[in-house]
Amino acid sequence: MKMNQEINDLTTFTIEEFQNDFDNLMNRVENGESFVIKSEHGNAIIVPYNEVVQIFQEVGVDDDVIRIHTDHEEGS
Repeated sequence: MKMNQEINDLTTFTIEEFQNDFDNLMNRVENGESFVIKSEHGNAIIVPYNEVVQIFQEVGVDDDVIRIHTDHEEGS
């Protein structure tokens, strides 16, 4: 997700759609795409890892906070 891209411009999937096409959609995220996942409890946005780190750095999140959330073997 590019910083200037509007959330409304992102492709939206329901939780069920995302679960049914999970492997394909995760591959697309790993290749740079971002998506909105809608549920009755609210929406979530899934973005590539490197963009999350970049956003954290741009807004001045402390390096230790970034490390806590990224320096592990789970999910990477």
